[in-house]
Amino acid sequence: MKPRPFAYARPDGVDEAVSMLAGHPDDAKVLAGGQSLIPLLSMRLAAPAILVDINRIGELAYVRTDEDGVRVGAVARHSDVEYDEAAAAAQPLLRKALRLVAHPTIRNQGTVVGSIAHADPAAELPLALTLLEGAVTCRSRGGERRIPAAEFFVGPLETALAPDELATEVFFPVLPAGSGTSYREISRRHGDYAVCGVAAVVRVDGQGAVVSARAGYLSMAPTPYTVDLTVPLHGGRVDDGTALDGAVQLATATVEPGTDVHATADYRRHLAGVLTRRALHEAYAKAVQSSDSSPRDCTSGRPDVQSRREKRGRRSPAKTHDIRLHVNGTAYDVTVPARRLLSDALRHDLGLTGTHVGCEHGVCGACTVLIDGEPTRSCLMLAVAAEGHEITTVEGLAEDDGTLGPVQRAFKECHGLQCGFCTPGFLTTVTAGLRDNPAPTREEARDMVAGNLCRCTGYQNIVAAVLGAAEQAPETVAP
Repeated sequence: MKPRPFAYARPDGVDEAVSMLAGHPDDAKVLAGGQSLIPLLSMRLAAPAILVDINRIGELAYVRTDEDGVRVGAVARHSDVEYDEAAAAAQPLLRKALRLVAHPTIRNQGTVVGSIAHADPAAELPLALTLLEGAVTCRSRGGERRIPAAEFFVGPLETALAPDELATEVFFPVLPAGSGTSYREISRRHGDYAVCGVAAVVRVDGQGAVVSARAGYLSMAPTPYTVDLTVPLHGGRVDDGTALDGAVQLATATVEPGTDVHATADYRRHLAGVLTRRALHEAYAKAVQSSDSSPRDCTSGRPDVQSRREKRGRRSPAKTHDIRLHVNGTAYDVTVPARRLLSDALRHDLGLTGTHVGCEHGVCGACTVLIDGEPTRSCLMLAVAAEGHEITTVEGLAEDDGTLGPVQRAFKECHGLQCGFCTPGFLTTVTAGLRDNPAPTREEARDMVAGNLCRCTGYQNIVAAVLGAAEQAPETVAP
């Protein structure tokens, strides 16, 4: 299915954005990364009258770290925060959570604030924010307010945000000295939603005795769920089997998971016990290590992450737009409805049919293209939102004389394809992957392609093709 018709607007600032929301309090949606919203639109589970694209608002594109914690603006991508060293030093749980979110292709576009505002009870970031006792800042015409995480999540996919409010920032506080964290989860495959996930925070004193311990659970309740495990561990050590057993028993007795098509309640409760034990062990070890080491400087960060998001001008609300797309070094002027997906625009408006359409909700990866050099699902991006970006499709990977590019040759030589339907997405993903990691190990090669599905092969030849392409001179791989 395709999204229902809607008007699309791209405001220049926060004040204009909240005015648009106030003008459509019951039928407006905010677009930032769109990695959850676009599938909902395509499946017609959401049908807004207007979509307010905030990606043009440069004042919301930041990752700021100081002695209090990490502040993330509403259009900072998962990957912006994931690779921010100051943020990771100040709050290690944040990077641990982010690396469990889907795959790099999704993290290139998805936003931290958007994930939290979406409030999926199986998502990693809402739990991290709740366990760390962070907060969400939101704006409306009436002013600004700060909502503690404990009050922000009110139900599955439901938050305390009013219809006319825009979430502008989330805050992850720094933990006290002597604290350690861990994030563990079980899923059918890496990047899928977790059947059960556990995050833990442990604090110790100078002698390694536990001062406090808390754990949080995802996919176990309608909202992020936390349990205070201090009592059975207080004054002791996590490697004390009796104390740890007591903490695990408290956790499994407290959680109340449900049964669904993915797992029974009993199985989820069992996983909660196993993962609680592992998470407490790791968090305790990190806490002891933290108490023995000198403080790290984390007062920096990436205050400006907006360069690739200021390329598109303001757009007034309209259902049809005249846009210019830059694809494979060529500019195309097209008129598209606001609801037109980039994948459809590439195939039907531009005739670039190398980009294939499979699941149309961001899972299979067949539609992956490069946006400013970064792998992106073109079925999860509106064509109008791609205006001003440099787009590379599989057609753009060929040499100037039309012969196969190095990654394409490696796939041919290693027989890394059968029917070929998924191949364009693999080629663009691997091209960017080898640019960033020109000499991957076999495990790194497998992780590089883990976000793409192939229904024909066992992936062995695809991994062999990645390693084969890497053997060529690195400078010949990336476009």
